[in-house]
Amino acid sequence: MSKNRTQKGELLTQYLDMIKSNSGYLLVDTSGLDTLTITNFKMKLNEVGANYAVIKNSVFKIALQETNQPVETQTFDGPTAVISYSEDPTAAAKLVKELQKTSEKFNAKLGTINGSYINADRVMQLADIPSREELLAKLLGSMNAPLTGVMNAITGNIRGFTMVLKQLSEKEAK
Repeated sequence: MSKNRTQKGELLTQYLDMIKSNSGYLLVDTSGLDTLTITNFKMKLNEVGANYAVIKNSVFKIALQETNQPVETQTFDGPTAVISYSEDPTAAAKLVKELQKTSEKFNAKLGTINGSYINADRVMQLADIPSREELLAKLLGSMNAPLTGVMNAITGNIRGFTMVLKQLSEKEAK
């Protein structure tokens, strides 16, 4: 459906605001998806702090040009939706990959992370990276391991010493 000049101006303002207020976005092909699938997908995206919106390609390309996005991001066509995120790009990418496995018609097109272009293959690779929380947990575990080892060594010696004293006291009690 064709939009008039005022509607396109409002869309452009929304797109500019979305691009500026988020750290990145993913463009996906939405042809052939039913409403129920898209609604469930939107709810999952909201849970991870991402938003989903179907875009008007020509107006979105103007918004990309005005915000100095990489030129590669302006080479898409067909039914397109944008998934914008402000924090963790891996969470949104994982949901895209999950939906892509169940629906053959749903495909990632491209995206950006902090102003850097990523193609569809890189979006799928991004989905394989552990989330921020998982990485922090691994880092904390790695930092905690030497302390745990030291504590086990210290308490191990004391524990062994107390066991010897206990056995000696039991031996003398007999």
